[in-house]
Formats: sequence, C-alpha cells, structure tokens
Amino acid sequence: MTHPTISRRTVLSALGASLLPAAGHAADAPHAWRSSYAPYNGPLQAPLESGPLKVQGRWPAGLRGTLYRVGPARRALGGVAMDHWFDGDGMVQAFRFEGGASAAVVSHRGALLATPKLTTEEAAGRLLYSGFATTLANSPPLNGPDTLNPANINLLPLPGSQELFALWEAGSALALDPQTLQASGFKAWSPETQGAPFSAHPRTAPDGTVWNFGYVPGSGKLLVYEIAPDGRLRRQQVLDAPQADMVHDFAITGRHLVFLLMPLRFSGQPGVGAPLAHYRWDAQAPLVVLLVDKADFRVQRFEVPATGLFHLANAWEEGGTVQVRFVAQPDILGTLRQLNVDSARSLAVQSTQWTQLTLAPATGQARMEAPGLANVEFPRIHPARQGLATRFTTLLARSPGMDARVHGYDGVLTLQGDTPRPYTYGQGWIAEEHVYVPASPTAPEGRGWVLGTAYHWPTERTTLSVFDAQAVDAGPVARIALPYGLPLGLHGQFVPA
Repeated sequence: MTHPTISRRTVLSALGASLLPAAGHAADAPHAWRSSYAPYNGPLQAPLESGPLKVQGRWPAGLRGTLYRVGPARRALGGVAMDHWFDGDGMVQAFRFEGGASAAVVSHRGALLATPKLTTEEAAGRLLYSGFATTLANSPPLNGPDTLNPANINLLPLPGSQELFALWEAGSALALDPQTLQASGFKAWSPETQGAPFSAHPRTAPDGTVWNFGYVPGSGKLLVYEIAPDGRLRRQQVLDAPQADMVHDFAITGRHLVFLLMPLRFSGQPGVGAPLAHYRWDAQAPLVVLLVDKADFRVQRFEVPATGLFHLANAWEEGGTVQVRFVAQPDILGTLRQLNVDSARSLAVQSTQWTQLTLAPATGQARMEAPGLANVEFPRIHPARQGLATRFTTLLARSPGMDARVHGYDGVLTLQGDTPRPYTYGQGWIAEEHVYVPASPTAPEGRGWVLGTAYHWPTERTTLSVFDAQAVDAGPVARIALPYGLPLGLHGQFVPA
C-alpha cells in the first residue's frame, strides 16, 4: 500500500505556519536579517498559531503567564519595500505559558497589526507612506502622525484595566485584544492629547502609576503624561526642552523624571519624507540632563559630555544623589544609518558602553563614567523596581566571535552589581531582547528567570529560551524551538498569569 506524499510546507501550514520561507533555503551572513522578514512580506495573512509546543529541558513550575513581543515585520508590498529596520509594519507575538503544577503548556500566536496605515496600503495593493528612514515617492498627504503609525516598537500592559497597547515613537498607543491580538483603534488619553505622540518607553512605578512622554522633532517641547493604574489620565504637562529632537527613552525615580537629551539636531519638516535624513550631530553641544520634579514639574538642568543613547536601565535616589544607568551609543547616527535590513553590518560604528551617571541636585554637579562593559544593549530590570535602587540588570551582549557581517547581538548577560554573567548562543544566532521575570512579586531582586527569543539564521527558525536568573552563564534550563522563524523584533513585556 502506498501513501500520498505530503510536502513539508503543507504539513507545517496545517499547523498554522503559513508564513514559512521556502523549504531548503538557508540565509547567508550578509542577509541574515533579511531572511527573518521575507516570509511576512506581501498581503496581510492569517495569524500564526502554533498549538502546543515541545519543551526541551525542565520548565520552571512558577513561570506562568504571557510574554508579548512586538517589532517591525512586513517590509514589502506591491513591489515597494522599506529598507530600514524601524520602518516595517508592526507584528505582535504572544508566547503563552499555561498548565498546572505538573506540566507546562506553551503555545505561540503572532499577528500583523491592522493599523489604519496597513489597511490603507492593503487597499492600495502597495506600500504608500514614508517611514523613519525610508522615503517613498508620491506619499499621500497625512492627516496626522497616526496615518503612518506602524505600532512596532514596544507594548504597554495595564493590568488594572486588563488592557494591552502597542506603541510607536511618534504617535498614539494602539489598543489590542490581549487574547486575539486584534487591533481595536488608537487610544486618546484625553481630548487634549488625542493624536499626540505617546512614546514607546513608558515607565510603570511600583504603585502602578504609568509615566510617559511625547515629542515632535524641532518643537523644543516634551509632553508628559501621568496615568493611573486603571488607565485614567491624571495629569499632562508640556515642558520646555530645546534639545529634544530625538528622545527614545527616559527614567523615573521616586521623586523625579529623568531625560537625557542628545545634541542630535533635526532640521527637516515633520511629516515630510524620512526624518533620519534631516538629523545632524552637534559636536559642540553637551548631553543635557533634565531632572523633573513629579510634584510640580519644576526642571533642573545638568550638562555632561555628549554621547548618543537609545535606552536607559533605571534611575533612583541615593544619599542625596540621583543615580542613572544607561547604555551609551556614541555614534548613534552611524548606528541608525546602518540598520538597513538588506545590508551587511559595518564595523565603523563605535561600540556601546554601559554607563553610570550621578546627579547632585543640591550642588548642580554631575559625573558620568563607564566602568568598562562594552557591546551591550536592551537593558531590563525587575519590573516592580522602576525608580528604586537596582543591583540586577539583564542586557544583550555581542561576543567577539559573532560574524562581523551580521547586525545585533548573539548573547545575553546579567549584571549583578558589577559582575557580568554572560551566555553566548553561538554561531549563526541573533538574540533579541531578553526580559527579567521575578519568581514572585515579593521575591528578592535577581531571583526568577531571564526569558527571551533568538533567531538562528542558517535554518531560519526562532527559539525561546528560559534561564535561571542566578545562573544565566550556565545556559537555558528550558527551550522551545518554533517550527518557523519570526521577524527580528524590538521590545516585549511579560504579564504574569
């Protein structure tokens, strides 16, 4: 008796993997990044749905909840393509960890976000709108920043209202169904802030209060939001910030908001073409630090030697000082310009530096130093210790052995005080942001797990790994190998069960 031959692609499609790359194709190093996006180009497709996934190793009994991740995905439609990593349409991933005490049930769901931008371009049959770094000819007129909002940078869960939002740098928060991942429209925190920028890096204080900001390049202003745990806007305030032409992240303490303003000047017109082409570095200007009092929004200004940056880890009050930890990106323009998905990495960009900043409000003095930890990014801390002193940080790290032609990072490390504990995935891997998940709400700092995804570009597959936070250097305690590759994303958030 003979059986009909069923192709590998047919089998995997039946499992919900309809966006897989062609069987037998393997990426080479210069095109490692491009390979992760190729399956998601073209018309909008049904969400990915994995079903139960096999766990390799031992899944931690206390790790239950959902890891949400978001990032750019679709880069091409109708023969028109976006070149830059930041410009793809947003796609949300949900890794769900369920089951009882005896066994975990792990599944994955991924969905492109049907933003107004995406649905308009679907109807047109091609990409229409310019992005942050990609200018498309004959782009239609804009009705505001949300016309081109791809919702592709970060996520904001609000446990108090059971809401989930996908965030972009320059537009409104996009509301999502936490289960189906279906988009339901942009959030207006108040009539006055409808359509106003809502940054992709809000900070949630230990009491559940959400602080965030928005900016428009060239405006010299910052819009600050204070949001209650249930999603109600408490306060909004506009601050003067003359050097706020690109502000990706900020930090909070118990008393203050902390903004690090780079001397990155914008000379273009907002909404016209790709903004990146209109930025220049002012070598004569300092890094301006704004320390903003939460009570009355009074601002104290500090200046330190200039550096670029994307991400802050944390800030806190200590002995009359404000301690700030961040990753310095000295050549930020060079970094931004080389993040074209289709191109190989350039070695000309200066390495990142883990950096410590000490502010003394009583004297107006500031000191910045780099303890020597380089080639790291995407810092994450205990989620309930925003604004409190932290001694435990999770970062991505690039090893000396990573292929020089490939963008990004190939490992993860934990920084316990000043002691790094690194783990390197090995040849052919690109690691994505890893998050720290405490063992319980009251667990001591550093107890719990480090959780993250990595893409293996030779086989074009994604793996989810779980590490004991105290021993990341010992390797994963559990791994989930997906039957497909996911587009290389940006940020994620873990929501406990």
